[in-house]
Amino acid sequence: MSNRFEDLKLCEADAEILDRLVDVGFELNELEDLTPKDEQRARSILDMLGFLEAYPVEDASDTLIDATLARIQQYESQRSARMHISTTDVKATGRGFKIRMPDFMTVAAMILIAVSIVTMLGKSARDRSIQNECANNMAMVGHGLVNYANDHNGGMPTTAVASLGSLFGGVAPGRTDAQILAEEGYCEHHHLNCPGHGRDRGGFSYQTQSNQMWKNIQSRGRLFIIIADRNPILDDLLNGGKPDPLTPSANHGALGQNHLRDDGSTPIAAPAPVIGGDMIWVLERNKSKGIDLFLTQ
Repeated sequence: MSNRFEDLKLCEADAEILDRLVDVGFELNELEDLTPKDEQRARSILDMLGFLEAYPVEDASDTLIDATLARIQQYESQRSARMHISTTDVKATGRGFKIRMPDFMTVAAMILIAVSIVTMLGKSARDRSIQNECANNMAMVGHGLVNYANDHNGGMPTTAVASLGSLFGGVAPGRTDAQILAEEGYCEHHHLNCPGHGRDRGGFSYQTQSNQMWKNIQSRGRLFIIIADRNPILDDLLNGGKPDPLTPSANHGALGQNHLRDDGSTPIAAPAPVIGGDMIWVLERNKSKGIDLFLTQ
C-alpha cells in the first residue's frame, strides 16, 4: 500500500485512511471503528484536500476555448471532405448530365485501352486456332500419303509441272499431288487447304523435285519435308526476280510455317522458313547434298 503513495510522502497509516475515505466517498461519518488517532488522521487528510479544492485557479480563456473548438471543427470538415464523392464535375441539364471534356477523354481512353487488349487477345486466340486447324489438315494429308504409298508399292502421288521447268533447266519437275489423294478417297478435299490462306484451295505448297530425284527418294525412303504452308516468293522466282528467301508464308504472318514431315508430325517452324539448314522456298541446285527441299504450289 505504501508504494502507491511514496510520491505523496504519506505514511502507511495515512495511506490506509485515505483509501478508506475514497471507498466511502470522503464521508467521515461513514467510517467505522475509528480510533481517536485514526479520526484525527482522517480529518487532517480532509482538511488538506479541502485546501487543494479551494486553491485559486484561473478560468480558461475564451480565446483558447474558441481556438480548440475551431480546430476540432476543421478536423471534422476535412474528414467529411475525404469521405465525400464530389459531383461538381457532373452537371445536370434538361437533357441529362453534362460531363467535363477532360473527364470524358479520360473515360474514353480507358475504354479504348480495354477494347484494344480484348481485341489483341481475341486475335491471338484466332491465330492459334487457325494454326491448329492447318496442322490438322496437313496431318490428314500425311495419313492419306501413307495409305497411298502402302497401296502403290511405296510410290508418291506426283504430277509433272511444266510451269516450273525454267527452275529445273527446262525439264518439268514432279510435284507431290495431294489432289490425287482427295480424288481417290485417301483424304477429304477440305484437307488440302490452310484456313489462314483465306481461299477455298491452294493454301499449301508441296515438295517438288526432278524425276531422277524422285526415284532416289523412293529408293531411300526418306524425304523429311513433304508439305508446308504456301510459298510466298514462288511467283517472283518464276518472273526472274530475286526475292528474299527468308520471307515467311502469308498464311500465318510472321508466326511461322506449318509443315508436314515424313514421320507424320506437323510442327510449326520458326518465322524464318529454314528447316535443317535448308531454305525451303528456293531451289539450291549447287548444294552438295542428296535432297534439296523445295516446296511449290
